Amino acid sequence: MPIWNRKIKINFNLNTLIINIIVLLLLNACNTAPVVVRGPPPQPVTLPFLRLEQAGECYYIDDFLPTPDSLVNGKTSNLYLRYYTYWNARYKYWSEVGIMLAFYSKDLRCWALFEEYALPKIDEK
Repeated sequence: MPIWNRKIKINFNLNTLIINIIVLLLLNACNTAPVVVRGPPPQPVTLPFLRLEQAGECYYIDDFLPTPDSLVNGKTSNLYLRYYTYWNARYKYWSEVGIMLAFYSKDLRCWALFEEYALPKIDEK
C-alpha cells in the first residue's frame, strides 16, 4: 500500500472523529431540563397517641394506623418487627415532623411499641 493512501486514511478518521464530537456536543446542548411542578405542601398525618411497651399492652396496629410512607418488616429470633415511617406527622409532643415507630410482636396480631423517633426534615431543592 503506498504511503499517500495511509495519510488519507488517517486524515479521514481524524475528520470523522472531530465531526462526531461536534455533533455530540450540539446534541447535548439541546437537552432541556424537566419542568418541576410543585403543589401545596402535604398535610401532616395525625397519629394516635401510643405509649411505649407496658406490661401486657398490645396494639392491633393493622386496624388503626394510617398508611405509612414506608414500612419495613423483619424477624429476629422469635419476634416479628415492623418499622413505620411517616415523613410528615403530628405525634405526641412532636408537631409536623418525620416519625418512625418500631413495633414487635410474637403472633403478627398483637404489637407492642418499643421505639419511636423524630426524623429530621429533608428539604427538597
